[in-house]
Amino acid sequence: MNVWMRSYLNTGDPRGTDWLPAECDVSIRTGWFWHKSQSPKKLSDLLEIYYNSVGRNCLLLLNVPPNTTGLISDSDVRRLRELRTAIDTIFTTNLATECPAKASSVRGGKGGGFGPENVLDKDHLWTYWAPSDRELGRGHYWIEINCGGPVKFNVVRVQEAIGLGQRIKRHEIYVDGEKIANGTTVGYKRLHRLEKGVVGGRRVRVKVLESRGVPLVSSFGLHYDPYWHSTWQ
Repeated sequence: MNVWMRSYLNTGDPRGTDWLPAECDVSIRTGWFWHKSQSPKKLSDLLEIYYNSVGRNCLLLLNVPPNTTGLISDSDVRRLRELRTAIDTIFTTNLATECPAKASSVRGGKGGGFGPENVLDKDHLWTYWAPSDRELGRGHYWIEINCGGPVKFNVVRVQEAIGLGQRIKRHEIYVDGEKIANGTTVGYKRLHRLEKGVVGGRRVRVKVLESRGVPLVSSFGLHYDPYWHSTWQ
């Protein structure tokens, strides 16, 4: 494989016509195979891998090697259960669910079926907020939830209606007017685990600075990760 092709496959093509998510292959242990002297990675390490793979629009393929008896070691099974429990603990509850949402514009106006409330329902694929086509090229798109009272969280989740293509190229997250996170593409899922730890605020805005056509946001969430201990704290 030549250098150009390797670079192309590792970075993607913003002008491409197909969405092909990267696959992140990693082992639950230090090596790819089972060794008696090794132990599974710590839960904190596996969560870091999850945020940097699934949380960055990738597919996670977690290798769990069988031991010399052909079975999965008890220590690996326990770690997998811990990881499943942690993911459920973090993401089962969306703290933004009951918060009203508004947006910079809505395709078809109120009642047209593309309102910002769609980002808070349970369908993460086929219901979505769509801004007006007339807004294209006029500035930044945004969607905002207002919870009335302060909500404490340390993870922000954004998802696109991926069945209609990956569109967002650059975005920022604001809490009560202060920028707390930024990123490039979103795709199926982008998880921002906040470096400064838990924040509290009433209004949370996602601002799309650059996109390929109008952005289509299918889901938005605020979550609390009790396993995250920020180095800022």
